[in-house]
Amino acid sequence: MKKLANVAETLLPFLAIAALWEGLARSGYFTPLLLPPLAAILSEFWALVKSGVLLHHLAASTARLMVGFALGLVVGTTIGIAMGLSGRVERFFLPILNICLPIPSIALVPLFALWFGLGNLAVIMLVIFVCSLQVIFNTWTGVKTADERLIRVGQSMAAPRAMTIREIVLPAALPMILTGARLALARGWIGTVAGELVAATDWGLGWMIFNALQFLKTATMLVGLITIGLVGYLIERVVFQPLETRTVVRWGMVKER
Repeated sequence: MKKLANVAETLLPFLAIAALWEGLARSGYFTPLLLPPLAAILSEFWALVKSGVLLHHLAASTARLMVGFALGLVVGTTIGIAMGLSGRVERFFLPILNICLPIPSIALVPLFALWFGLGNLAVIMLVIFVCSLQVIFNTWTGVKTADERLIRVGQSMAAPRAMTIREIVLPAALPMILTGARLALARGWIGTVAGELVAATDWGLGWMIFNALQFLKTATMLVGLITIGLVGYLIERVVFQPLETRTVVRWGMVKER
């Protein structure tokens, strides 16, 4: 019963949005060109899946996102820990971080296309950049808010610096690192789609959405947007939640949702 209740609770917001959308689509106030009914969206979704086009676009976008996200996570965690442990490193990177964080991903695309050329490299480098910013900020915050007493205990026991970071600092900062990773994934998707819109990639969900806009294929655009949302949701449920459950929840650092 509990599992059934959890499934119902998960589906409820999506069903409410679907009902609202269908009501507006069939109200007569909007043309189907702008607000297609759910049947048209589902039909387009199935046609794109059946032809293999959607899966090809999805594979291209996901590959760019995962490569950029993974490298951004490594870079961001490394710099964030260094900032949290060293005042000199913090003073160097913090002004840069404060300037770069508010810049929208799409505003950076022309610059990255100029630097790295059109194609995959520009998109991946953009994703690395935007992902690392979120991870740096949250990792730095997590390290700065770690319990100083635990660090002092490690130092008093003459633990090597690498062991102190691995056994004390990283676990203490992990809730904030996971939060940064979630935010980085969202910004990474934005960067991926924005890059595909501008950087002249042949395949990808961003390219598919932009191409559909040129031909006023609203249903195709919505399929692309829904696919991006579903992939983000699946990564959250399949990767982040189990990781959180096995680490910070198990250690009693956060409550299970």
